[in-house]
Amino acid sequence: RLFALPSGTYTVTFKLDGFNTYIRKDIFLQLEQTINVNVTMKPSTLEEEIEVVGLSPIIDVKSTVKGKTLTREMFMSLPKGRDFTGLISIIPGVQYESNTGGLSVDGATGTENMWYVDGTDTTNMHTGVQAQNAVFELVDEVQVKASGYSAEFGGSMGGVVNVITRSGGNAFHGDVVAYYDNNTLLMEGKSRDYLRIDPYDYYTAEYVNNDDLYFDGGKDRDPYHRYEGIFSLGGYIIKDKLWFFGSFNPILRTNSWDRYHLDWTDPDQIFTYKRNRLNLNGQFKLTAQPFGGLRVSASFVNNFYKYRGAAPSINGTSTYDYDWEGEGFDYPNWSANVTMDYIMGNNLLFSLRGGYFFTNTTNQQITAP
Repeated sequence: RLFALPSGTYTVTFKLDGFNTYIRKDIFLQLEQTINVNVTMKPSTLEEEIEVVGLSPIIDVKSTVKGKTLTREMFMSLPKGRDFTGLISIIPGVQYESNTGGLSVDGATGTENMWYVDGTDTTNMHTGVQAQNAVFELVDEVQVKASGYSAEFGGSMGGVVNVITRSGGNAFHGDVVAYYDNNTLLMEGKSRDYLRIDPYDYYTAEYVNNDDLYFDGGKDRDPYHRYEGIFSLGGYIIKDKLWFFGSFNPILRTNSWDRYHLDWTDPDQIFTYKRNRLNLNGQFKLTAQPFGGLRVSASFVNNFYKYRGAAPSINGTSTYDYDWEGEGFDYPNWSANVTMDYIMGNNLLFSLRGGYFFTNTTNQQITAP
């Protein structure tokens, strides 16, 4: 019996004096799985080795959970966005519904789900929705449970989403990734028509869209730019004893708007306003096995976000007497987790887990007089 094994692909070797050595490869263990590996060892007087590859997948015969685990190998090979939630909807019974507050699991609303990062509850305590994010390069596994989960997730009436971040190992590995897009590369379609009263004839209604009214058919839209970088490194500090993985993911999004104000002395004068939105995402994890039977893991995940600047109305009705570029808030957001598993024998496992999640809205730039 092997307790508290990390997720991954394993090779198990069975040896016994007087019997053939038996090697079972490609045993794939997922999050919270309990699996059996049955072998038949044959007596032998000769030195012989039996290697088995490509048997039928092993299933968890003790689990009653309805759901699925997405591994890193799986979601990195599929088309996706930048958020791990972009692939959750491929699981049967799970889909994104804006009218139900986000991710809907088997018809439940988005506010009935529970969200965990490395075992720490990161559900928004006010609204019940997801309160912390992680990009794919920081994630090792994503598990979604729709039903049949254990009592520790009793606060959920919908689904349980459990995210496990990456860990280090006995080999160094890292990534340097960059993304860029703007409103030209996004190839957005024409803005949607809406109904309004003709400003020159109050007895007539007309369908218009902002591209035709303000942006020369969409050719001169307000510029938008998005810059994203990912820097990660994992490996060992003490081989076979202490491992680390760290990553940093800054994202900068900039907007620029040309606007006029009907309450300004010259209604035809154009003013340029800007907004910057900055995300500072990161993760760091230490994993240690100081001696046989004891495994300790500590992780930290950060999702700090802030913005500065806002856009006046495109039709000129917003007041000029407001500090549009001064508006802004800071949103500190982080979680920490410590896990310790100590195996004292084939039938005894001690497990200690603790986590802390913090989110807030601070540093308001403009306050009411």
